[in-house]
Amino acid sequence: MIPSHERKRTNYIGRKAELSLLSDILDNVRDGKGNLVLIAGEAGIGKTRLIEEMKHLDAFSTFNLLTGRCLYFKDTDIYLPFKEIFNQYKGIMKNIEVESPFFIRSENSREGSLIREEDFVPMSLIPAEVEYPEETREGMNVEGLMDFDKMSEFIFKLSDRGPLCLFIDDLHWADPPSIKLLQYLAQKITDHPILIVCTYRPEDLFWAEDTPHPLTDPLKRLSRDKLFIPMELKRLSREETDELISEILEVERIPRSFGRLIYKRTNGNPFFVEEVIYSLLERNIIDPSVPDWHKNIDPQTISLPTTLKDIILRRMHWLSSSSIAVLRLSSVSSGTLITFEIIKDALNLSDEEVLEALEELVRAKFLREIPDEESYDFENPVIQEVVYSELNHSRRRFLHNKMAHVLEERFSKNPSYWGSIGIHFYKGKEFEKALKYLIKASSHFSRVAPQKALDYLTMVLICMENLPQSDSIKEQNLEVLIETSNLCLKISEWDRALQFAEKALNLATVLRRNRVKMKAKVNIGEVLRCRGEYDKALGAYQDVFSNMQEEDPETFAQAYMGMGYIHWRRGEFPRALELFSRSLQYAKLQNNLSTIGALYLNIGNVFNHRGDLDKAIDYYRRGSKHLESHGNLLEACRGYSNMGGVYLQKGELDKAEEMLRTALNKSKEQGRSDPWWPQILMIKLHALRDEFREAERIFDMVNEELKGREDRMAQGTSLLYFGLSRMREGKSEEAETLIMRALSIFESANTPLEITRAKEMLGDLYLRMGKYDAARTYLNEAYQTLKSIGAKKFTEDVRRKLLELREGDGYI
Repeated sequence: MIPSHERKRTNYIGRKAELSLLSDILDNVRDGKGNLVLIAGEAGIGKTRLIEEMKHLDAFSTFNLLTGRCLYFKDTDIYLPFKEIFNQYKGIMKNIEVESPFFIRSENSREGSLIREEDFVPMSLIPAEVEYPEETREGMNVEGLMDFDKMSEFIFKLSDRGPLCLFIDDLHWADPPSIKLLQYLAQKITDHPILIVCTYRPEDLFWAEDTPHPLTDPLKRLSRDKLFIPMELKRLSREETDELISEILEVERIPRSFGRLIYKRTNGNPFFVEEVIYSLLERNIIDPSVPDWHKNIDPQTISLPTTLKDIILRRMHWLSSSSIAVLRLSSVSSGTLITFEIIKDALNLSDEEVLEALEELVRAKFLREIPDEESYDFENPVIQEVVYSELNHSRRRFLHNKMAHVLEERFSKNPSYWGSIGIHFYKGKEFEKALKYLIKASSHFSRVAPQKALDYLTMVLICMENLPQSDSIKEQNLEVLIETSNLCLKISEWDRALQFAEKALNLATVLRRNRVKMKAKVNIGEVLRCRGEYDKALGAYQDVFSNMQEEDPETFAQAYMGMGYIHWRRGEFPRALELFSRSLQYAKLQNNLSTIGALYLNIGNVFNHRGDLDKAIDYYRRGSKHLESHGNLLEACRGYSNMGGVYLQKGELDKAEEMLRTALNKSKEQGRSDPWWPQILMIKLHALRDEFREAERIFDMVNEELKGREDRMAQGTSLLYFGLSRMREGKSEEAETLIMRALSIFESANTPLEITRAKEMLGDLYLRMGKYDAARTYLNEAYQTLKSIGAKKFTEDVRRKLLELREGDGYI
């Protein structure tokens, strides 16, 4: 019989078509046609094994390989798979030898050459604990922030030395910034000898209906843009399952009844098949060395594991008590790699007991050793899920506390561990300590990864609910509610921003904290403004000035800026500039560069709508510079987007595209999943270039992103610009419907300039359709409104159209 835990590697069965496809892809990549391959398949289907087999293909022989993985828990480092790829490269370079894949011998020289790290290190991938000269970090705005261009340069230079394959495992657990970087690279590698292969589990992409998985929308966009080759691994057929069983048992043929039974229980999942067979062997249910071994099997009495969970738990029965203790501790590791030292500190075991447990777990393929890091990880992430799910609540709390104290002792001064330490204390129900580290982690990540910071603050609020409600806790709770509302505003989660602002308002009222109460009022006003509910928003802002007992420069600056924005949208330009000027005075009192930068962008909007386009660009540039210097890179992207819009009006389409692509790339680098304004302007760009299919593609994408949002300006403008595309394409009836829908939205929001733009476009459309009376009506209405709000340039543009209309039957 096969001894317990000793498992042989079987032949790879049932994947000839997939390996053939990979071989063809490798040939194309080697010729400089880079690509992304996404391999989908359920847990245990053989995705990682497929990559192992790919490495033995002849077509792979000249490729260099770097790998990264994603982890199950939420608090893993952002960009983790790419950090692992970079660190693997560094390890290779540290021990460089002639046979290293990155040591390239020139045909004309006996000397080898290698890729030097200092030439193009992607700074954002450098771990926090590694020290580098200050000049090397030049150009980084925020600690830990990913520079996508540097990362692509790094990868391109590696591919200069030979075809390159990057493998990322378990993409369904990737952090959103890593997914954004993958999308970025997918667009850039098409003319380089680079293959990126990722695996993911489709079953893990289905979360609650109101919480879409971070990978769902990127997959749709990559598919729509044809930026990857999909590959789905199916379960083995009945015949292939029999072949695998024969391999494991080392028999030529298996009885049909036995094969049928195993197939029924496993559904052809290779991992299930292996685990079931080994389980039967280890429990002495079957022994292929005995003649007619299958005749003694009673299918009715065999208790086969029916789920993967059962299989793994049965395997655990063979482990020693020390190994089980180590395995349970490892299951709560929350993304932190387990090391000998962490286990020894956390468990009451001797050095020898820890070493023996780790050796047993590696032999039994529960854990795998990572030699370069002297650490351990689960052989299959599913094992970690199962082990953790089997811990009762008391044991989970106990182990999380153990892990929290060990990590605190070792890493309390390392910001990259604060989130892990806080989560362990949180799950261990030590809420005071959890509070300390989660607040620090949120502050650390608020600029780099606002969604991650928001997750931490959500846990902070739960911690506070579980602590004695002292005055100090209530005061701290109030500050956290405001900060949580701020983060929700930052990532456009307006419903949640309003929810937390209202909670802060109620608590501030109870605690008689008028200053914080007014901050909450401002946030409520911001949500209403973003939704286009301008009258309600003005009411919220005005409440701030009516009820503020003493001046608070930060709150006043924000309120005046919000009010100025509304008056700008309504075409009341002098009043808007007056309010922006007041806001600027308060912002300068605190030297708040972020608010000052945002104000410059808003002032630029006023000059833009008045038709002073050069002055608008000047303010947009100044605003973006202030925002970037303060680290507010998401808001700076708005400046680039606005500049792109101005260049569109000036007819400088290439400059417009440059600015819009800059805005899109910078937004995505910051993990922003919905940079819809630059995308909306791209609809107009492609319409003006008569690139109608591309305009339609982006319109569909924006439409999808805006579902469930209440941004009426974005919705109306996207309809307007797609109407322009349809008009230029000659699809007049469809264009009329789109523009009319946009006009209705703008009228409901009472935004004069947008209303006039829609009416002007309707005038243009009706001229093309030969409906001159209708054209005259809409153009005249647009002219009167533009004249009344002082938009001189646009007034002149419409006036010229009216004159041409009077001189003839129309113009085109």
